[in-house]
Amino acid sequence: MANKLNHSILESIKQKTPTLPKPLVHSLIYAGAIVIGKGLSLIMVPVSTHYLSPQDYGRLDVLQTLADLLSIVIGMGLAETLYRFASSAPNSEEQREAAANIFAIALILAGCTFVISQLFASQIASWLPGNISIVDTRLILASLAIGGIILLPMSWLRITDQAWCFLFCSTTMAGMQVCLGILFLVLGFSVTGILTATLIACLSLGCYLVYRQYRDVGCRLNFRLFKKYSAYGGPLVFVGIAGFVLGSFDRWLLAASIGTAHMAQYALACKFGLITAVLIQPYDMWWHAKRFQCLQQHNGREICAKYASIGITIALLSALFISFTGPVLVRILTPQSYHASIAYIPYLAMLAAVHNITATLSFGMLSANTTWRPAIIDGAAAAIGLIGYLILIPIWQIWGAISATAIALILRLIISYRLSQKTLALPYPNTALLIQTCIAVLTIAWLPNTALTVVNLTFSLALLLLFIASAYRLRLLPIKNRYNSSTRW
Repeated sequence: MANKLNHSILESIKQKTPTLPKPLVHSLIYAGAIVIGKGLSLIMVPVSTHYLSPQDYGRLDVLQTLADLLSIVIGMGLAETLYRFASSAPNSEEQREAAANIFAIALILAGCTFVISQLFASQIASWLPGNISIVDTRLILASLAIGGIILLPMSWLRITDQAWCFLFCSTTMAGMQVCLGILFLVLGFSVTGILTATLIACLSLGCYLVYRQYRDVGCRLNFRLFKKYSAYGGPLVFVGIAGFVLGSFDRWLLAASIGTAHMAQYALACKFGLITAVLIQPYDMWWHAKRFQCLQQHNGREICAKYASIGITIALLSALFISFTGPVLVRILTPQSYHASIAYIPYLAMLAAVHNITATLSFGMLSANTTWRPAIIDGAAAAIGLIGYLILIPIWQIWGAISATAIALILRLIISYRLSQKTLALPYPNTALLIQTCIAVLTIAWLPNTALTVVNLTFSLALLLLFIASAYRLRLLPIKNRYNSSTRW
């Protein structure tokens, strides 16, 4: 009798105890993974700027830019393909079948990439600006091949709600990379030491994830499915290459135009400005893996529009936050010779937000069975950006690169939104989103002209609070879980 009474009391307490919604819990776990990983990486900023000259820092950024490009080709849109066909599969058997086939494609691509890239490493090194060594080129290319394998199992963890395992894997890799990187820098290995640390960390995590993924879903190659997945994921390669042109290619042109020492200022500003994308990632990592499944629910279009609006608001808020804190961090963490980068941070943070908002609003086009539309749009935007770089960089140098990127990204955002709405009309709160965007843009335009004083910091904080308050007032950020009944995955 007493046991039954105790059990009923415990059940009553459990029912009355408020629990966080699953999407929020997973977003917080992903946020923890990113905060820990990027926090560890942030440690590398003062260390690397202390041990590396601006010329070496610029060379490291050139290699990281190469990694941005080749990771797109190696991935071949496989993560998005996994989300599209595994996440929306009607049952677990078909989900595992899709995952096993896409995993096989990833292994084949990674193996081919490793062999081909190592054969042509010397030619690739000669094409890069900044006198990059062949050894450093080989190291970054090997890390990229392994990274292509890592991407699929990490995406699978997100689809299957294994957020804690994702946290363990990402933080372990980041910790290993940072610890080994600092050790090799102290020992005097310069850029080669950082790249070696990256390779060791990628290889360690890659072995574990390949074993885990094979155990969970196996590895199969059905040529009928291969054709289907290639038709969807193949065009996303061009989308990624276009994103590389708009996000990283300008650094190669700047390095050739103004030298790696001056380009290092822009590279550091990009590193801080793109922390905007890092702040948005926890939400996107949950939402992008679940949005196709969400669309199939009752009132799926309304729910998708609500969650997309939240993502857009988070992107704008992240850009404002980095615009406030980035210049302060640069002054604290880096030598005086890097402080010229402060002027560029707010604009680069806003461009990172625009890039993310475009990815959010392109959901309509991604819901189709082919992805040629976003590939064509992104290709056209990349062509506009490239023409802008060639014309404006010789005239305005870094500001020319920022201006050309802004023109291309804004045009891409407008066209992507219009075509996505034609493919899949979602009821976005357009007026509210436009108001928030105007507040963010005006704040960004004001920030670079401010000195680091108590009055200016107070005013900047007031603008940030105004943005948050208006987002709640316009119901772009939920005060309570209004979608709980519709968001059970």
